[in-house]
Amino acid sequence: MFDKKMKRRDFLRSAVAVGAGSVLGAGLVSQTTPAQAAAVTEMPNTAPSHFQEKEDIRAVGIFPLSGFIAADGIEMRNGTVMAIDEINELTGNNLAGHRIKYIEIDNIDSVGDQVTTAFQRAIEVEKADVIFSGYHLTSAPEFDICADAGVLYYNNNTQKAWTDRYQSNPERYWSIFQTDPNDEWYGGGFARFLNEIVEKGLYQPEKKTAAILRGDDTYDTFIATTFEAQIKEFGWEITLNQSFTVGQVSDWGPLLAQVYDNPPGILFTTTYNPADNAAMIKQWVNNPLNCIVYQQYGPSVPEYFELAGEASNGVLWATVLGYLPDAIGKDWFARYEAKFGTKPGFANAPGNYDSVWVWAKAVALAGDPRDYKKVAKMTELGIHRGVTGSISFENHAGRCYPWQTPDSSLGQAHTIYQCWDLEHHLVFPPPYTQAEFRLPPWFS
Repeated sequence: MFDKKMKRRDFLRSAVAVGAGSVLGAGLVSQTTPAQAAAVTEMPNTAPSHFQEKEDIRAVGIFPLSGFIAADGIEMRNGTVMAIDEINELTGNNLAGHRIKYIEIDNIDSVGDQVTTAFQRAIEVEKADVIFSGYHLTSAPEFDICADAGVLYYNNNTQKAWTDRYQSNPERYWSIFQTDPNDEWYGGGFARFLNEIVEKGLYQPEKKTAAILRGDDTYDTFIATTFEAQIKEFGWEITLNQSFTVGQVSDWGPLLAQVYDNPPGILFTTTYNPADNAAMIKQWVNNPLNCIVYQQYGPSVPEYFELAGEASNGVLWATVLGYLPDAIGKDWFARYEAKFGTKPGFANAPGNYDSVWVWAKAVALAGDPRDYKKVAKMTELGIHRGVTGSISFENHAGRCYPWQTPDSSLGQAHTIYQCWDLEHHLVFPPPYTQAEFRLPPWFS
């Protein structure tokens, strides 16, 4: 145990300022074998020759700041800026001998050519040493752009499509890291949770049936597909699987009418848009069924409660990327609120905050922010205990606890919350739980 007299900020200052070959405490644990250590030592310097000593590290943030998911984009940006400001302060603008300079690019709605243009600008115009982003609604072009340039890229895309791509050619995509688990754990993980509360007797559906309303984009569809596949394995029947276009549903009545035609034991919905989720649940409570409602990730965004109000009581939602309500998470929450004058959402701000720290600690160990391959190797070998849990990498993506690893010290938790009284109550997984699942108020 550390001396309790040693302040946390003093410890972080000394930890981040440490150079390559030193021990980096509290959050980055070496997993290096003697053979791996030798390989790192012998690794050639890959730093571009045009950089001058002590030149600022150029950290580019690419976020959707002016489009329809700007609420998320602002949180991504805030988490990134908060981490960079703290690291510069704690190291005296001296992370491995350099100050971090933050450069921002708005990719508007984070779709199509907007993504391509933003990443090309980051590399060709801004000369990025590292790129940070949250998620993209159209994701794929940035991977090849960064791979071609050999530039470090850390994101929270939450996509199995990424790990499939990485596994297909790890030598090409060595510089890219997804600092959260894949989306496959959303649907499949929730199906496991649902089966667990039924087995415990916390919920006894009249029939083991599920209705699915899903966004027609790749992200929402994949989550719905993995839920359907897993819940069927537990003996549940799917009564409805209907798609809609995210952000384009003006009246949820017709979609909900299809749910009413064959009342299910659970209504499983997938849309990342908090306005969609709020409008849906407000119509639902006016004519509810005796079934539980899952609304994926959207309720985590602060504006959800503003829009849904008391109609949100009893709703379940989840994220594989969220700050934990423990001492580390609460301390970060308070600092964020003090810095920005607003409360953070659960996923985007803490996720990007952790991404920056993962990279920064790898830079400290590498000793040179522009030896990109060495920084990538240190990222692979590290375990970072961040605000969102423990980040360790498998196929250049964070591991999910408890579905991918049973060890909470190695994975980020698939946190499942239930809304009550305009607050979020963590009902899964242990040891982080704050409350037990209970039936929603609309049950008769």
